Amino acid sequence: MQAISQKKRILTAAVGLPVLAAAVVCGGWPLAALIAVASVLGMREFFAMAGRPGPVLEAVGYLLGALCVAALAGGQWPAVVGLLAAALWIEQFDFLRRFAARQEPSPPCGRLVAALLYLPVTLGLLTLFSPLETAFVLAVVMAADTGAYYGGHLVGGAKVWPAVSPGKTWAGSVSGVAAGAVVAAVFAVATPAALPPLALAGAVLAAVSQFGDFFESALKRVAGVKDSGAILPGHGGLLDRVDGLLPAILLYAACRSVLGLG
Repeated sequence: MQAISQKKRILTAAVGLPVLAAAVVCGGWPLAALIAVASVLGMREFFAMAGRPGPVLEAVGYLLGALCVAALAGGQWPAVVGLLAAALWIEQFDFLRRFAARQEPSPPCGRLVAALLYLPVTLGLLTLFSPLETAFVLAVVMAADTGAYYGGHLVGGAKVWPAVSPGKTWAGSVSGVAAGAVVAAVFAVATPAALPPLALAGAVLAAVSQFGDFFESALKRVAGVKDSGAILPGHGGLLDRVDGLLPAILLYAACRSVLGLG
């Protein structure tokens, strides 16, 4: 069974990575379209674990998510803010409707806005990066994930946060940070950026990406599921693959001017 799962992982990567690489190289609307699709699929998995807001609100959320990505790709920040505000008020209006019908005793929880911020707005930031920047963030997070997986399995040892994610060890965490730093340092060959800052940035991004893993692990434990979905054979759900990428994108977006990769 494990061998079959491994074959599925390899096959999925063999199909998915070239598509991702082509979108990153092309940039623009091809990349935005891929991100919009990924955002909608990820939001669907998020709602399945965090609680569904209802079929109508969920459909509206998917539409707003795609529009958020389009607005970011077009550099329209005010439109993104407007879409988030619209999501908030749409959910509040739905609460008023249900409250008036005496079907809702609890106030709205902002799940729609949370889903938009968590996935399409964060992933949409990639449309503002250069292909080199996007490749840098993706490569560091993938390296961190791979390093943590093999480091944890080979060394084992003490757990980082067993109450949240029983499988993650300190050995895996350190291996992931080291792998992220090494891969980031390689980018010094193709950029004017100095090696030490790149390696440090890679280590920090790798460390931050692990908090994304912890957050999704907690969501899955609350929902009582092993994977966020089954759309990627051998890998689970889409969120299982991008959970660590999300906080790394946000941190890089906040500090990108320091590295000068753009």
